[in-house]
Amino acid sequence: MVTASFHLSSRHRVVSPACALIFRSVSRTFVAAAEEHICFGCDAGGCASTLGRRSFGVESLCSAGSPVRPRMSYKAILDARLQKPITTVLVQQWLPGAAHLLCIYHSKTVATTVQLVAFLLFLSPPPRVPRTIPHCWFSSLHRSFRRRSTMPSIPLLWTMLGLMSLISQILGQAPVQTFFPAAIPLSIRSPSMNVWFWSMNGSVPLSHAWPLAWAQLGKIRIWACKIRVDGQAYNLLGADSTNSPIYSNVTNVQITPTRSIFVMQAGPMNVTVTFLSPIEPSDWVLQSLPFSYISVEASTLDGRSHAVQVYSDINEEWLTDDLSRAVRWTQHSTGNSIYHQFQLQSPQNNVEINDQSQDGIAYYAMENRPGLTWQINLGASTRSQFEDHGALTDTFTTAFGPISPNPTVFGIAVDLGTSSTTVGPVTWTVGYVRSPSVSYADPRGTVEQLSPYFITRYGTDIGQAIDAWTVSFPEIMERAIAFDEALMETASQISPHYADLLSLATRQALGSLDITVSTDADGRPNASDVRIFMKDVGSSTATARVNPVERIYAALPALLYVNASLVGPLLAPLLDAQDSLTNIPYAAPDIGSAYPNATGASTGHPEQGIEQTGNMLILLYAHARFSGDGSLLSAHFPHRVPKYNLIKRWANYLVNQSLAPSNQINADNEGNANMTNLAIKGIIGVKAMAEISRALAQHTDAEEYDSCAAELVSSWESLAMSSDRQHLLGIYGNEGSWALMYNVYADILLGTNLINQTLLRGQTTFYESLLNSNQSLPNGIPLDSTSDITSAAWQMFTAATVQDEDVRNGLISSVWARANNNLTSGAYADRYDANSGAILEGSAGPAAGGIFSILALNLPNVTIVVNPAEVPAPGGANNGSTGTRTDGPHGDTNSAIVGDVIGGSITAAAIIALAAFLSLRKWRRSHGSMAPRDGGTTSPASHRSTLPPNVYTSQQDASHPPVPDRHRTTKVQREHAQPARLPRALSTFESPFAALNGSAAFSLNRDRAPPLPLSRAPRSLIRDTEGVVEDSSAATPLPGSVIDMHGLRTEVENLRRVVHEIQTGGLEPPPEYID
Repeated sequence: MVTASFHLSSRHRVVSPACALIFRSVSRTFVAAAEEHICFGCDAGGCASTLGRRSFGVESLCSAGSPVRPRMSYKAILDARLQKPITTVLVQQWLPGAAHLLCIYHSKTVATTVQLVAFLLFLSPPPRVPRTIPHCWFSSLHRSFRRRSTMPSIPLLWTMLGLMSLISQILGQAPVQTFFPAAIPLSIRSPSMNVWFWSMNGSVPLSHAWPLAWAQLGKIRIWACKIRVDGQAYNLLGADSTNSPIYSNVTNVQITPTRSIFVMQAGPMNVTVTFLSPIEPSDWVLQSLPFSYISVEASTLDGRSHAVQVYSDINEEWLTDDLSRAVRWTQHSTGNSIYHQFQLQSPQNNVEINDQSQDGIAYYAMENRPGLTWQINLGASTRSQFEDHGALTDTFTTAFGPISPNPTVFGIAVDLGTSSTTVGPVTWTVGYVRSPSVSYADPRGTVEQLSPYFITRYGTDIGQAIDAWTVSFPEIMERAIAFDEALMETASQISPHYADLLSLATRQALGSLDITVSTDADGRPNASDVRIFMKDVGSSTATARVNPVERIYAALPALLYVNASLVGPLLAPLLDAQDSLTNIPYAAPDIGSAYPNATGASTGHPEQGIEQTGNMLILLYAHARFSGDGSLLSAHFPHRVPKYNLIKRWANYLVNQSLAPSNQINADNEGNANMTNLAIKGIIGVKAMAEISRALAQHTDAEEYDSCAAELVSSWESLAMSSDRQHLLGIYGNEGSWALMYNVYADILLGTNLINQTLLRGQTTFYESLLNSNQSLPNGIPLDSTSDITSAAWQMFTAATVQDEDVRNGLISSVWARANNNLTSGAYADRYDANSGAILEGSAGPAAGGIFSILALNLPNVTIVVNPAEVPAPGGANNGSTGTRTDGPHGDTNSAIVGDVIGGSITAAAIIALAAFLSLRKWRRSHGSMAPRDGGTTSPASHRSTLPPNVYTSQQDASHPPVPDRHRTTKVQREHAQPARLPRALSTFESPFAALNGSAAFSLNRDRAPPLPLSRAPRSLIRDTEGVVEDSSAATPLPGSVIDMHGLRTEVENLRRVVHEIQTGGLEPPPEYID
């Protein structure tokens, strides 16, 4: 017999089978023991040797009229029924399970303790003093007051035990499903592997239905799963009707960020089917492997032994929707696993038809284990073989041909034998691999075929990768549970609806990415040349765009929160493609119109100039600010070769165009002139450029862009405010217009602080009025006053800007209302009609990452590090000073040597002087506080969490750093190994992964005011913090004892930055060596 795990509380924790069975087995055994009575009070008619079966409420006299009493104690009866001493069962099964429960089921500790005490009462026999009690217990209570007789005593504690066991069975079940999306993710691991279960109102359950591809009119992905109990087959997944199987009854569904869990009843078995799409942000090899799991666990409902076998298969329709295409296959067995491999006989490289790649290879695999059998044959033949015999034939057909009319299936089965103890889980691996992944045109025009990143560890040996994936299931599941629990715990503190949204959105936000590397002529991967590509999944166009900038902007909160280092390689192809476009002042919207062909920057879109240029500068600064990697900034700043002035060119465009947008459209394809929300995005982009300049020690540029941003935002505010000065207008001067000012979120996220608190409070009040008026439609608030269209990402961006928890939660609930609407078909979408809920765009797309907007506000800043060789001379190109490269074949070695000597001497002297100076300043700061100017408050909004995200570190292969970047140098390559940031809901806490990773408890306090913009800070503070990104503006010191820690960290960062600047200057060659 196989046993199932249950899911306790809203934490979605999978509990051990012993813990799940503890209460069921106790209550069943208790009732059975109470029925074992025989008559020994008389000798009439051989009654003394006859076993009398009875239950409470049945006649208490034997055939001779004598009272019936137990011949032996309940303990003895239990020993006999269990065929082993009850003490052994307690020690081996019940007590370990309860101890496990006691450790993880925090909210029910007291109840569990009482139950444990009650279990121990089984060790003592009941007293034998007869007394009169009601005949009927529970089911016949209505007769108990009319009919009484004498029967054996049932002590009060035994009564409590029965009640506790019953209650525990209820508590031991999974949480009641309260979230009903129209589609549930099953397998999302890459842009080409995106499979869902359609769960619309009125649709059939998972055990009756085939999964579908993500598209709104999704194509079937044949995926079957069955369980065979005592010779009877039950469907767990799929609409297969071979031999008229019985369909399992789905009793519960739970969704977590990495898992979809279905609880079913199949005859006498309770079955749990778990679909796991892992998220491994700190191991890019695992994250780039396009594999997922389906796992089955089960337990008996009647306490008896059963013969159990399980089976699953996929078929050729995973390759294409064109059923006339011919397919070929092979079967493989390694030391650790078996796997089926199949692909189109004539694949079409880098071609998608109906959003389905035509060049992939599908895999179905399982780790080797006893009882495993497999078969490749026609669907009816293979499934009938399992249903009739409980095992497959270990054979495959070679009748290759078209998919229709008789598709071939690739099945794997396991015979679990007959047992009444815990066994399992049984886990299959499903995968869809495309190699090469992306066709990429580099800046020279050369087309490269980029491979998936996992080849840096496994090369072309896919069998080795499958072996590693299949045997790693327990560890990957453990990390997935830890990821889910940490994320859900923090989200639940904000709102239960927020936790639901994150559960649905996380997989699709990360599943839209392909992590790639280049290879040399011999096929060897270059692990330092990493690029990431995003598919515009759910696009309204016929083909999906490559790296759509507005989608990256929408997904930014999720990318930053999971691992900010993901953003750099995602932006790099966009930057490389535009470095040489000196005649185009604005940013391109993407680098290709038909995924996976990254053909180059899509030029000729001036109407998107402010939108995409603002996006790019915000994205660049966000990546540097939260990852600490400044290499992208320096690589595209105009200090190395004058014509490569990409970032500065974009910033100058925004300075001239942002304030009064004309002939421009925004991310929502709205084209009104003077759109307030579009204008502020451009202005925030200008401010981001000031911070980028400051990070690169271009102080003159930084001051100029600071000044421009301050002037622009002042003018913007005067133009955008309503006549009563209470809220912002949607369009300048149009008093009847309004809009969700979601672009203000970037100002709060980046800490640029252009928008004052008074304005934010006014907007919060205005949003509250919208929520309470007829402007709030059944599926959310429209984006503006001109239409009923809305966006989940932009509503969540807006929610992160408000200053009141009730308003924030109202906006969250508006987004949740659409996600919970299962009356409209389609995977979770970003853009839809706020009235009807009809999907317009973004189904299963990356913009769902915008749901992380609130959590991303809690990310800590990281000092931006740039290789000294890449930092230009202070002042940069704008003051006539140009840095000179000394690396590469044309660099002057003598110049570098002289620079090293000079730089080393200056650095040593500077460190000594700065140490004394900074120590004195630290002491002075610790005895005072820096108050913000202008009399405005700078404290965080009341609803915003001040808690740091947790840091999770997985075991890594030291030879394959998890987060490489082709722009990085050795100096800053450490940033690529930065671990994923996971949430934690305590301000002072021990990492939940401490037991696994050996990490110690630590405490951080994030409850501090956001920094003032430099343009508003006292001049003395600007001088103190020049070149230091984290403290580039005034900040209120941390309270209490945390002041010293924060101040020390600040001083260390200041010192590091100054040393970098000194080294930069010292490494510049003397004038006579400059060509």
